[in-house]
Amino acid sequence: MNNSKKLKQKKVKKEKLSEKPITSVSKPWLITSIVLVVILIGALLFDQLYEATLMKIDDKKYQMNDLSYYFNTVETSYDSYSQIFGGSVWNMTYDEKAGTTFSDVARDEAVNQSLYYEILNNEALNQGYTLTEEEKTTVSTNVDSLLKEQYSAAVIKKNHFTKAYLTDILNKTTLVERFRQDKIDALDIDDAAIKAGISVEDYRQYDIEYIKISTQTTDEDGNTVDLSDTEKTAAYDKISAIYDKTKTTKDWSTLIPTDETDLIYKEDSFITTDTTFSDDFKKMMMAMENSSISEIYKDTTGYYIVRMVNNNSSESYDSAVEKAITDAENTAFDDVYAKIKANHTYKLNEGAIKSLKMGTLTLAD
Repeated sequence: MNNSKKLKQKKVKKEKLSEKPITSVSKPWLITSIVLVVILIGALLFDQLYEATLMKIDDKKYQMNDLSYYFNTVETSYDSYSQIFGGSVWNMTYDEKAGTTFSDVARDEAVNQSLYYEILNNEALNQGYTLTEEEKTTVSTNVDSLLKEQYSAAVIKKNHFTKAYLTDILNKTTLVERFRQDKIDALDIDDAAIKAGISVEDYRQYDIEYIKISTQTTDEDGNTVDLSDTEKTAAYDKISAIYDKTKTTKDWSTLIPTDETDLIYKEDSFITTDTTFSDDFKKMMMAMENSSISEIYKDTTGYYIVRMVNNNSSESYDSAVEKAITDAENTAFDDVYAKIKANHTYKLNEGAIKSLKMGTLTLAD
């Protein structure tokens, strides 16, 4: 009797427990389980993508871990633009008409850079090129510098940047650069003619140093506005107070007290076709002799005292000539590379490559 009563009580208790909604306890666990599964699948897909063959060159397959140096070089370069734009550049539009982002352009650049060095390295080896002992020493030094000074521990770990891997990559890039230069030297590029086509006068550079006090300020809306007449007079008086000292002081930077915020000292240079100075101000400076000091000059933005350091510097001209010759060499070598590339077999895994999201591949998290 008592036993049957107890059994009945147990049965009633069991039925009461079963009346509680099962979803009230199981739902959070169900959601958590789904999230964990999604994360796991995502991780597996990422690993598969990272380990997928991205390209095949001359029967050799390349995965991301083979190409991470090239991708890191490009990612690092583009990521530095973030500092300029004040935010991530990866999803920013590069070409609205083409519908491309900076990420798309950077990815294509990394792929092309990988093809470039790997194909040219193969060609150089086919033509009997090997590294010199001096080049091997340089590579070793550069690898140590990358590991100890340039790459963070996080980047090294994420990309498996071992000494052996980096040595292999830098061996390739070093060999390719010598191979490339040899091919360029053999081309019919007339450096003298290129140089003769650039005007010396157009690129005549004027090296100056000056002390300035501004006659403009910024209002609360961020607009540039002129100082009042009273404030301009005070500014003129302040720069006038040190004018005589500029004639007897060799190092003008010492004329500005450390706590002075209005007066500034700057070294600068300009050419006739490229300057931020007004035409009248530029004309005045171009007439100055070396080591001469101007009177206090009132320009549109402030008062200046200028000293002419060198009124006939060839720096800008030399740079223009060097750039023109380099551009001609690059254009000529593009044809050489196209012919070499045509003699090598390569295939891109477009699907895997398009799935790569630049900015997340090789940079430190």
